[in-house]
Amino acid sequence: GLVAVFAFGAYASHLLRSVGFWDTAIFQAAAPTLGLTHPTGFPTYLLLGWAFTNLVPIGDPAYRMDLLSAVISALAVATLYLVIRWIGATPAVAAIGALTFGLLQPFWRTAGRADPHTLHVLLALALILLALEWNRRGRPHRWLLAMAFLFGLALGNHLLMVLMGPALAGYVLLCEPGLVLAVRRIVGLAVAFLAGAGVYLYVPLRAASNPPIHHDFAPTTWDLFWRYVLGSDFRGSMGFLSLDGPGNALGALPAFIRSLDAGSHPAIAMAVIGLALVGLIALARSNPRAAFLLLASAGLTLYAALNYQNADIERYYFLPVAILVALAALGAQLVLWSRIPAVPSLQIVTPALAVVPIALLALNSGRVDNPSAECYAQAALQEVKPNAVVMSWWSYSTPLWYERFVAGERPDVEVFNGIDAIPGEVDRRFGQGRPIYVIQPSSTLARIQATYALTPLNACGVTLYEVRARG
Repeated sequence: GLVAVFAFGAYASHLLRSVGFWDTAIFQAAAPTLGLTHPTGFPTYLLLGWAFTNLVPIGDPAYRMDLLSAVISALAVATLYLVIRWIGATPAVAAIGALTFGLLQPFWRTAGRADPHTLHVLLALALILLALEWNRRGRPHRWLLAMAFLFGLALGNHLLMVLMGPALAGYVLLCEPGLVLAVRRIVGLAVAFLAGAGVYLYVPLRAASNPPIHHDFAPTTWDLFWRYVLGSDFRGSMGFLSLDGPGNALGALPAFIRSLDAGSHPAIAMAVIGLALVGLIALARSNPRAAFLLLASAGLTLYAALNYQNADIERYYFLPVAILVALAALGAQLVLWSRIPAVPSLQIVTPALAVVPIALLALNSGRVDNPSAECYAQAALQEVKPNAVVMSWWSYSTPLWYERFVAGERPDVEVFNGIDAIPGEVDRRFGQGRPIYVIQPSSTLARIQATYALTPLNACGVTLYEVRARG
């Protein structure tokens, strides 16, 4: 409990206080309006966000979504504490390990803004803990049913959960190999899984209602539904199923290792990896099936993340890093015990380890997300003429959508999102009576300028241009 309280306090102290840019704003906007984000939809997160923003009367919806992220992240840290305790660490070592993960800069930063990756970590760690406890308690079938349901629900939060499927299934079969012949039990597990994964019905049902926040296409047919929930449009960024996957993973591995050193010295990352190996070897000797579960969960997720191209890829490392830190905490305890046999309880040495999360908290204290998105979006909507069309791109479209559909500002303004459709969309709509404004990369602006005159306007540091006829 104290671990969760401490983590929540750290996250709540630096919350993004208003709407953000990029994906942050789409989750701040889509959840309160029951809208649709970009693929793969994240229905579990959106429904949880909708409930939270309606039940918690603190701040505006954007702030509530950020607060939800802090709550989820604190629960994830507390769950990691329980996992570290389960594999054999003392309470003090487990607390230090869990808080060390929770205060690593990428997770700390994400915990202060709306993002489903924090919920993914919480649900993944909860599934690991459920699986470990299921085996320890004599493998009651109702626990397996709960795991199957939670796995389906977690899949509705993030498609990364697919990669935990082989790890969980392998662990269950290692513990209970006879399950493969228990047809009725397997059918029951399938029903429980489908009940959880049924959260994806949200996607076609809401798409049919034409929600204010929606994707470029409405996933109302089977083909479009699968294209949407499987993220088929992102397939070009996914290389883990290709023959180049192993090479890509090796090439991206140094960047992952650098994410472990907390921005200080590479030796820290290598020390974490070394201690994690010590912990893994010890766990493999005492409980090989638990070691398999942790190693497979981390390894499969990490391999896929190393083969994925994303502007904020460190979010995809959260689960592997959490498991790595858990094993490193166990390894650190074993190393200290072996070096200081006269102090088996670590009463003297363990408090010294607390310097790690304390140092991370100090490093993170000044890293607060830029609050300029709200300023930009409000200024842009004030600048444009009545009945205007603003042709923007993702990072700048999402805060405009929030102000437009959640805050209720300028209902006369249309926000058109896209880069590839410009300048074609400008050509198609110019001269139809609606003022047109663009916020686009310089290369796109150059193509527009070849045909039209652009008048710059300042929106809190962001330049938008009114499109006018030449001459």
